[in-house]
Amino acid sequence: MKTVYCLAFALAIAACSAPQEDGETAAAGGYDAENLATSQACFADTPSAHLEPGQTLIERGPSGMVLVSHARGGAPADYAFNIVSLPEAQRQQIDAAAADFFRAAGELYDVNTDAVIYHRSRDGAFCAVVRDDAAGQALVDAAEAVDAARPETTDE
Repeated sequence: MKTVYCLAFALAIAACSAPQEDGETAAAGGYDAENLATSQACFADTPSAHLEPGQTLIERGPSGMVLVSHARGGAPADYAFNIVSLPEAQRQQIDAAAADFFRAAGELYDVNTDAVIYHRSRDGAFCAVVRDDAAGQALVDAAEAVDAARPETTDE
C-alpha cells in the first residue's frame, strides 16, 4: 500500500513540475534564469571599454561616487563624480539626470530583452546599463556639463 501512495505522490510531483507549453513560455525568448542579460561594464575600472555601441551606464553606491560611462558615437567616455564634493548646482544637475535615467530605464525594462541591464554589488552599489538613445544622451549631456564645470586640478 505504501508503494501505491509513493507512486501517486511521485506522479503528482512530476505532473506539477513539467514545463508548461503556453504563449508566455514561447515569448520569453533567450533570457531566462540560465541565460540572463549581463554587462561586464558594471563595476569595471573603465566601464566604457566594456560597453556595446550605443549603451550608457550609471553606477551609484554608498561611497558617494557617481560613475557615468557611454559608448555612443565615436568617443566613448567615463566620468566619475564624488557627489558630496560637487557644488550644489552641479550636484542637482547630475542627480536630476540620474533620476530621469533610472526612470527611463524602469519604463524600458523588459525581461525578454537586454535593452536595460541592472546589477547590484554586495556593498550596495547599483549599476544600470541602457541602450536607449534619448535616455542615454540626456545623462551623457549632464555628465559632460558637470565635468566641464569642475575646476582644473593637477596631481603633479
